[in-house]
Amino acid sequence: MALKFQYANDQPYQLDAINAIADLFEDQQFRTSQFTAGDTAQMMIDQQHATYKNSTLGIGFANDLRVSERRLADGLHTIQERNCLPKTQVLTDGRLRDFTVEMETGTGKTYVYIRTIYELHKRYGLTKFIIVVPSVAIREGVKKSFETMKEHFNTLYDGTPLDYFVYDSNNMGPVANFAMSSSIQVMIINIGAFNKAFDKDGESDKSNLFHRKSEKLAGGRSPQEMVSECRPLVIIDEPQSVDNTAKAKKAIKSLNPLFVLRYSATHKEKYNIVYRLTPVDAFQEHLVKGICVDSVLSQANLNGAYVRLDSVSKNPYRAKVTLDVKQKDGSQKRKSVQVKAGQDLYERSGYNTDYQAGWVVNNIDAAEGMESIEFQNGDYLELGESKGDVDETLIKRAQIRRTIEDHLETQLQMWPRGVKVLSLFFIDKVSKYREYLDDGTADGEYARMFDEEYTNLVSSNKWQHRYQKAGIPLIADPKRVRTGYFSEDKKKRYKDTIGSTAADTDTFQLIMQKKETLISFPDGKDEDRDYSFIFSHSALKEGWDNPNVFQICTLVETRDTMTKRQKVGRGLRLCVNQEGQRCFEPEANTLTVIANESYKDFAHGLQSEFEQSGFRFGALAPESFTNLHVIDKNGEETEQLFGFDNSKAVYDHLADSGLIAKNGEITETLKTQVKDSTLELPEEFEPMRDQIEQVIAHMAEKLPVKNKAEEVNVEVNPQAEQNQAFRELWERIRPRTKFELNVNSDLLVERSIEYIQEMEKVRPVEIHSYRSDLDIDDAGIAAGEARMAVVDTSEGLHYNLPDPIRELQDVVGLTRKTLKRILEGCGRLDEFTVDPVTFITQVAACIQKAKRVVLPKGITYSKLPEEEWYKVNILSPAGMKGYLDQNAFRPSHLDKWLFDYVVYDSVTVERPFARQLDRADNVLFCAKLPSSFTVDTPFGSYNPDWAYVEEQGGSQKVYFVIETKGGKNGLATTRPEEQSKIDCARIHFKLLAQDHPDLEYDVQSLYDKVMK
Repeated sequence: MALKFQYANDQPYQLDAINAIADLFEDQQFRTSQFTAGDTAQMMIDQQHATYKNSTLGIGFANDLRVSERRLADGLHTIQERNCLPKTQVLTDGRLRDFTVEMETGTGKTYVYIRTIYELHKRYGLTKFIIVVPSVAIREGVKKSFETMKEHFNTLYDGTPLDYFVYDSNNMGPVANFAMSSSIQVMIINIGAFNKAFDKDGESDKSNLFHRKSEKLAGGRSPQEMVSECRPLVIIDEPQSVDNTAKAKKAIKSLNPLFVLRYSATHKEKYNIVYRLTPVDAFQEHLVKGICVDSVLSQANLNGAYVRLDSVSKNPYRAKVTLDVKQKDGSQKRKSVQVKAGQDLYERSGYNTDYQAGWVVNNIDAAEGMESIEFQNGDYLELGESKGDVDETLIKRAQIRRTIEDHLETQLQMWPRGVKVLSLFFIDKVSKYREYLDDGTADGEYARMFDEEYTNLVSSNKWQHRYQKAGIPLIADPKRVRTGYFSEDKKKRYKDTIGSTAADTDTFQLIMQKKETLISFPDGKDEDRDYSFIFSHSALKEGWDNPNVFQICTLVETRDTMTKRQKVGRGLRLCVNQEGQRCFEPEANTLTVIANESYKDFAHGLQSEFEQSGFRFGALAPESFTNLHVIDKNGEETEQLFGFDNSKAVYDHLADSGLIAKNGEITETLKTQVKDSTLELPEEFEPMRDQIEQVIAHMAEKLPVKNKAEEVNVEVNPQAEQNQAFRELWERIRPRTKFELNVNSDLLVERSIEYIQEMEKVRPVEIHSYRSDLDIDDAGIAAGEARMAVVDTSEGLHYNLPDPIRELQDVVGLTRKTLKRILEGCGRLDEFTVDPVTFITQVAACIQKAKRVVLPKGITYSKLPEEEWYKVNILSPAGMKGYLDQNAFRPSHLDKWLFDYVVYDSVTVERPFARQLDRADNVLFCAKLPSSFTVDTPFGSYNPDWAYVEEQGGSQKVYFVIETKGGKNGLATTRPEEQSKIDCARIHFKLLAQDHPDLEYDVQSLYDKVMK
């Protein structure tokens, strides 16, 4: 059976991103309106040009909205406060129109905005959407996503019909259907398909087919006129590459968007950001693969002249080159020096005789893309090229060999999980993979290297033995396991990729179509399943990836135009098994970059690229603390958020105390004070100390890039099984349980009513009118700048009211009887007629909150039969790897640990906790519980963090299971859903403690706090 991707519908960060947009419009009144193709304005154009005498009329359906700018701004600020974002109100053409979602590469950005389309239709009835993309690669990726996610969304949204299509100027049928259909319509279009009607300043230039009238459309309209009548909601994928010019901005405006939603990991212009998933969040929360760098470096060869071109500049023309400079003691040291035209490297090298043979700078070219240096002896170097070093082919061969070795090792670890491993090589010249000669074709240099190295490795006793022992097939023929993704010319010959030609389009389609096949295990029938090493062109920088890419190797001869972020972006997604399900375990997801530079240089370069795109590591902002929960006078956490004003007050206090720099950078002093709990805070913020310290510690962390040289394999400590404390602990925690729910309906109704009575008042929708002039030119009709006025609606608004109980049932899943009791008892039902959509949304949120509180109170656990309890083999680390001083350490008291290395998820909470366990003399045994050890709850499986045995009073033993969370009460960074799981876990372990009263479960941040 063919592999099909499965999608999870409950990823909290994705739901947060979806709700950030959907909640924006809670207080607005949407509706569907109709329009007639061939209206008065169109007839005027027809008469002016005397072109379309037989225009046909058609009824189109459009998005429509009665909007309150004030309430939209209030909603925006509420969401920004909720997500720790700066309060903004950036206007476009005089109104709030553009909103930004920032999500790190590989975290499901496309899934999020497609699901947002469904959600906006479900909540508000919106039907017309246009997705604008910058490139063929991204367009094909979006199209593939719609194909593979169709079944998922049909299930999630009860078969709601949705039509999507890629705009094709040769086929107007889908455009007509887009306008005339009343169901959800999605058009995917390249910005290049409709911005050519404008010049570089955004003024009308010459029309293209999107702006040209067509007899194939109702009323003889142009595609632009048809879609702009629909007032589409426009989604821009990678806006930094879409509307980054005046021409592109004019093109987007010509679509007459109702709103514009912008999705990217690297925004250049941030219009009203409503959600942000930072790189640190993505890596720390294991939403993407971890990054490991495997450096392939040669020692410097100081024999002969070595020259490398590092950089060039103009005004004046200069170049930085690396030379072997002669020292006073006669030795040589490799250094970077600056040179200009006419200078002799013999002199600049300290009169190193290796540079006597004509190494005089003849010319320096600083033109973009042409950076180079030329010498009188005829030698010529492009940026990044070197001369006289260890032969470059040896470095490339070593990189290829190392990639194959890493691949073989990773496949051994991932096969039991049902995951096929892929490795990706980027090259800049197709001839390095395949050559076309007069007498036929031949393998290129890199292909030959690969075949030789692969054959040598897989025929060795080492890999033969290991694969046979594991029962994994090992294909001997290297040509069966490698393939190439390159554009083809008319003769079906590979050619270098540009990224925009029809042949390049075919390349992207091939990549997308083969995605599921490539990650399927070999079956002996389909040769495409054998491929596991992919050679691709370095021009394919973005827009495609494969979740099972575990190794990336760049083999580029000259200047590498791919950024490090673009490289790792092709393999960051979490891997997928043979059932199409994602594997979420951190130990199963590491992307190794085989680099010809040091780990330190690669990590520094990658972090610099993140910073250049606008993300600041190790820095606070005035809004960093806004979504903390206020602690009441009893020390209990409330639902009230800390807010902008309080957050800024904390920020200002830190700045005034000299603990952060002017740009918000966290000082070493502040890090130390947080670590030692000596940070002084104003008295009114003292109850918030733990949450504030947790935010500071989190924001102080750097990008977690791991060093392959520090990699260790984690194994079960042989001494652990002989440890009496371990055996006693294991007998206490190994029972598995099942749960039953006995919901206290009265308590659920009571809590729901309590939360509804506290919710924000539902107010009438303000109505604004917009007045604008029509710009009529060769490109068509476009609206000028809008002017807003408030409309007097003294008679009020009247709606066709839905059944509130039925609407709530679909969302919260309670019986009609229970919902009737809640609505009748809340005293707020009169607000339903004021704004039905807002009322239903707010009430549903209150009931869901009540369910999270009440359900754990009504849950009971019972033990399963002993034969279903956990066996000790589930504690096996199953190929787990750690990286010393990055996410792992060797314990100083190995005899009391389950594994020979301690691997931790967080440097701010888990690492200090583990270190304290290791140092504590009264801790007899301890373990980081693997992800396979879980407790079933109504909210999903729960995996506690730690288990340990402590000796008290010299003889008594206490057995602990601990969840490590930031904050004094352990809840500072805990989501409501996760907290509900923890509440259920308490009940599970309380049941186990009936047989063993010395078993305790708790949530803490530090071991010494458990002691206290």
